[in-house]
Amino acid sequence: MDASFSDTTLIFTFDGDLISTNVVPVRAELIELLKNHPSATALVANFTRVGQVDSQGLNLLIGLYREAHLRKIPFRIENASASVRRLFGLLNLNERFGISAAA
Repeated sequence: MDASFSDTTLIFTFDGDLISTNVVPVRAELIELLKNHPSATALVANFTRVGQVDSQGLNLLIGLYREAHLRKIPFRIENASASVRRLFGLLNLNERFGISAAA
């Protein structure tokens, strides 16, 4: 996962699909990023390289959304593929996650 801190926004780009086989290490990286950037005023997940999200990946994203909510900062997903937007649309999560389409 790549991460950058632009102004006060923490932006992280996932390296691939968010599925059960990689959620544990991704979660550990996210926890470390959040610890290292307590002054972040927004969280952005760049989904440029994400094609699939399974139930474990969804659980990870919900946890990230909750963490942002606890910090009282916005969380959004950018550059989501059509299949990811469709999944979150079926779950009525597009608005909650501020999902935007792939560029």
